[in-house]
Amino acid sequence: MDTGKFVGEAMRSQPKTGRVFDSENLRTEWEKACDACELGKRTKIVPKDENSFVWYKYKGLLLHDLRRSAVRNLRKAGVPETVIMKITGHKTAEVFRRYNIVSTDDVSAAMRSLELKVSSDSSVTVSAKRRRLLLTSRSK
Repeated sequence: MDTGKFVGEAMRSQPKTGRVFDSENLRTEWEKACDACELGKRTKIVPKDENSFVWYKYKGLLLHDLRRSAVRNLRKAGVPETVIMKITGHKTAEVFRRYNIVSTDDVSAAMRSLELKVSSDSSVTVSAKRRRLLLTSRSK
């Protein structure tokens, strides 16, 4: 019996204990985890010559993708930009803005919020003509 194959199968069937990822092989472990849960695919690349080494080509969810998700989710939760930057390690607002993607849904939600504020709060000033346009567009 091939001992290596047996050990490999045993390792796959047993849950991993301790830290899931460590700083030593974070990317490799991440790729293995994503491959296992079908968020990515690792393809073994066998070298053509004896002096080269076997490596794995990976396509799928990258660890770095989570940084953008974190920025977006924290912003939607109302966390201040400076706090988000501290959490995600962004040093400048310029780089932070590259991760802080504003979607069309975000813009629509902001406009709906403004519209509600305008229609219910007399402290917000809007010209009479603009107010009529807002009210007639809402009634459609």
